[in-house]
Amino acid sequence: MSRNIEALAKAAQRRHKQAETAVEKALRHARMSQQPVSVASIARAAGVSTDFIYRHPTLRPQVEELRRARRNATSNNAGHDPDSQAAASTLVRRLTQQLATERRKHREELTQLQSALAAAHGELLALRRQTETGFTRSP
Repeated sequence: MSRNIEALAKAAQRRHKQAETAVEKALRHARMSQQPVSVASIARAAGVSTDFIYRHPTLRPQVEELRRARRNATSNNAGHDPDSQAAASTLVRRLTQQLATERRKHREELTQLQSALAAAHGELLALRRQTETGFTRSP
């Protein structure tokens, strides 16, 4: 019976080592890519559970360090240049003004079209009434 236990222990160690290797490979791949990093994404890429990474004494800090580094890199590149912020602000203001102008034009056009439609409905109603009574009025 001790042979079975030894075999099970060796198999468990082998699976544990394979899982570690898979996580390390996923971390190497994540370092090369520009994708966001999380424990869940690394676990999914490695085919292991998130619990395995959270409980691992060396893998979890590596994942968290990469996640922090990636987050800091994206926040540093987020456009802290004052000139780019001013240009973006000017662009937003100009586009907002254009949008307001277009909306006003469309509202005016809609009002004109609704008035024309109401007039056409009125004329149709008058024509129906004339044909119903058999009375035709000359212009």
